[in-house]
Amino acid sequence: MEQAILQFFEGLRTGALTYVCGFFSFLGEGVTVGAVILLLYWLIGGRTGEQLLYTVVTSAAVNALAKEAVRRPRPYTAGVVSRLDVDTPLFSTRGLGDYLSFPSGHAMTSTAAWTAGAMKAKKAWAWAVAVLVILAICCSRLYFGVHYPTDLIGGILFGLLIALFWQLVFRDLYAYRQFFLMAIALVCLLTLPLAPSSDYVHMTALLAGAAFFLPLVSFLHYDVPKKFARRLWRLPVGLVCVGVVFAATYFFPEGAGYSLLKWFLLVGAGTFVAHIFFKLFKI
Repeated sequence: MEQAILQFFEGLRTGALTYVCGFFSFLGEGVTVGAVILLLYWLIGGRTGEQLLYTVVTSAAVNALAKEAVRRPRPYTAGVVSRLDVDTPLFSTRGLGDYLSFPSGHAMTSTAAWTAGAMKAKKAWAWAVAVLVILAICCSRLYFGVHYPTDLIGGILFGLLIALFWQLVFRDLYAYRQFFLMAIALVCLLTLPLAPSSDYVHMTALLAGAAFFLPLVSFLHYDVPKKFARRLWRLPVGLVCVGVVFAATYFFPEGAGYSLLKWFLLVGAGTFVAHIFFKLFKI
């Protein structure tokens, strides 16, 4: 059945549809979702922004761990369907990891992020948009031949569970949220030597950085401007903070340890350091 579904999508391939599916796959990229959530975290702040960030970093790390544990060959690796070869600065089907098919990172991260957003919005239209976007992203992965349908179903289920978990924590156990995040980060750090792939190193570093720096942000008490226009200044200030740290870490030597430190510091720049300047500039 999975082969029949994949071959159906393979038969739909056209130049125009490739652009459309490429756009939705780009929306589901971990970097894209993470960047959008970080911007929302700066602009919205409070419990909502924090919950979205917790949800995404947890989803990314758990997805990388699950992929390493399962090691399922991708459809094109198993000869089930051909991969549509696309390589652009924004989106690529190359270098995905031939044995990292389950669960789909696009399905899992986008489901976690959009579900968390819909639960916070509490609007019917938000749920409708979330469902449509998630389905479009999942279909794009079938179109490119890089995931089985069950990879996508697994990713959706994992994403829903993570979004629901953090919804319950922020609703009923808000005071303990940081301990839950630290516990998940500790598990990922302890299992890192068992699966030291670059993706898992990066995702674990992001999670560990969030677990370390987000509690520090809570100590920076200051009045957040009510005017949204003033808070927009957070975007350039935050981007400069992340950019400076990224430029500094660019000269780090190669190696898993330095890569872990790099992404750990980038999270610190986007959270704690950025909020220091938000407080300083009263934005």
